[in-house]
Amino acid sequence: MTGNRMTLSALAAGVLCMLFSIGTSFASCPNTYTPVHGFTSSFEQCGPNAVGFGWFHGRAVQRIIGADNAPNSGNQASGHDSGRLQTLSDPMFQEGPNGGAANGSYLADADFYNLGWDGCILNIPENPSGCTGQTDYGVLDFVIAGVDPAAPNVARMAVLSVDWNELITGYLLDNAGAPVVDGNPCGDDAFSGIPIPVNCTPIPVPAITGMSSTIAGANVQLQIGSTAGIPILDDCLIAEDKAVNCPRNLYVGRVLMFKHGACTPGTASGFDRRVWVYPAAPASGTLNVIPNWLVFSNEDGNLNGVLDAGEDGTHGGALNGVLDPFIIPGLDPANTSAFVPAVPGSTDCIYLALAVGLDDNHLAINPPANTLLGEMVISPEVSINPLPVHPSSISVGDLITSIRASKRQGKGTVDWETGIELTTAGFNVIGTKKNGAEVKLNESLIAAKEGTTGRGGSYSATFDAGQLKGSSSVLVEIVKLDGSRERFGPADF
Repeated sequence: MTGNRMTLSALAAGVLCMLFSIGTSFASCPNTYTPVHGFTSSFEQCGPNAVGFGWFHGRAVQRIIGADNAPNSGNQASGHDSGRLQTLSDPMFQEGPNGGAANGSYLADADFYNLGWDGCILNIPENPSGCTGQTDYGVLDFVIAGVDPAAPNVARMAVLSVDWNELITGYLLDNAGAPVVDGNPCGDDAFSGIPIPVNCTPIPVPAITGMSSTIAGANVQLQIGSTAGIPILDDCLIAEDKAVNCPRNLYVGRVLMFKHGACTPGTASGFDRRVWVYPAAPASGTLNVIPNWLVFSNEDGNLNGVLDAGEDGTHGGALNGVLDPFIIPGLDPANTSAFVPAVPGSTDCIYLALAVGLDDNHLAINPPANTLLGEMVISPEVSINPLPVHPSSISVGDLITSIRASKRQGKGTVDWETGIELTTAGFNVIGTKKNGAEVKLNESLIAAKEGTTGRGGSYSATFDAGQLKGSSSVLVEIVKLDGSRERFGPADF
């Protein structure tokens, strides 16, 4: 180690030690081990109303929150995480150095000492380590997500993950992504920080490109964008206990989500993008929280987010006692299809969204009988496809509600009505013959009357015998603005 590096390390240690203090009152933990962030980096481009989640690696349970009292500092069913706390005011962040929250700039402020956190890091000691011989604790993960008002359907996120830093007796979040300095986790490496901002990066919107219907439902074709640019940084290059706590396996994949809503234009614009909107803490014990967005599953036959009788193991799912989440693995762009069941009598629509799954580990230390092991963490916000999917008729967004075909004096007339037009460019009328052959009856696209207004329209087209070419029935095809198509019918002449 050079003289300069020793001086920098000593200075860093002195400053950091001043930031860490022992608490005198009880919150989630009897002592405070305040994580430090902002020494060398910050979160940027995360939107003005970001939300966050912090957790002990492998021990998060987002769907349950605990009471703000001493018993909840134990190994409870609510896990070891930030519980109901999410926002700047909770506080999960501090204002960042580049214009603060108004400019999407934040510094993480995740502390198990804060009232509202579940569990306590002191319940999960690891082995004494070689730097100072003090008790060593595990890994702290922190995810931040927000929405840029200029692109309100797109959530942006970033993740930091750091091992317990024994030299500073706490968590230095700037260590995530930091380079090796001297190869010694008890030397300069302990104070190494990433020297650039961590920019929140978009979660792709799941694009609907088509569908194929059956009596039971429809396979909806989806185009899923890349998540390779989302920062998911850890300190495994320099972590003191990297032999135990690396690799982290933080990234799980892209998780398809859904939410019920009215089948009217603009419905999605009013949705809260947060996966979890937490109520106040219970007076005692724990509280199961209903998610704001449900994890989509091909097994979920009635789209209620609950495993009901007869659903387990259906539509390619595993017989395992849970609804299997729909996860698109990997980072690269992908094309896939999700089975949306037909739900007869459904009066609302569902809206599809995408989240990122993190830390699908299931860890606990000497848990009592009622303790839930850690569960997969879902990014705090989702990216939304604003097109409604109609489970009653299995159509996406724009919908033809009726088709009628008639013949008179050798001419055929086709009438149809739409219930909603959100992304309709126009229509084609397809004639079908008894031998299965097809012919497009209109020479050019029949323009949509409403197109993007969300209102329905009435249409009529007449074709002579030469155009019909022996067609015995017709289909009407919606052509959408993105070029995708969907057919309705047939209607017989």
